[in-house]
Amino acid sequence: MARGGFREGAGRKKEYNEPVKKILLGLPESVLKQLDSFATAKNLSRPKAVAILVEQAMQAGGQLVV
Repeated sequence: MARGGFREGAGRKKEYNEPVKKILLGLPESVLKQLDSFATAKNLSRPKAVAILVEQAMQAGGQLVV
């Protein structure tokens, strides 16, 4: 019986279709609570919630709306 190695469909599904770079991000506790509330309400992980919020904050011209 073969063991180990790649099996199609095995393992954790990727959340993104592109390479992911890990970062360390410091946030005020109040902002983190807001982020967690958003993520929980949308059933998202924290990183996915951050990615969605950044995408929503960007305009078509690449300008960050503040």
